[in-house]
Amino acid sequence: MSEETAVITIRVPKRVKIAMKKAKVNVAEDVRGYLEARAKSIELHELLPKLHKRALKIKVDGDSTEIIKHYRDSI
Repeated sequence: MSEETAVITIRVPKRVKIAMKKAKVNVAEDVRGYLEARAKSIELHELLPKLHKRALKIKVDGDSTEIIKHYRDSI
């Protein structure tokens, strides 16, 4: 099942359109990719306060440097 879509129309200077066409750039694909990444970034940014609030409640027993070394070495 495909996701519902919407149309966005923008205006750009004619020289930009000509340059993109000359370079055979798939403008729709590029803009769609950018907007999807930007929307994801906004969603994640909005989650930060909630994650921060939850992280403050987490209690860690032991030496945090050992935990950091463990995870750093496992990468």
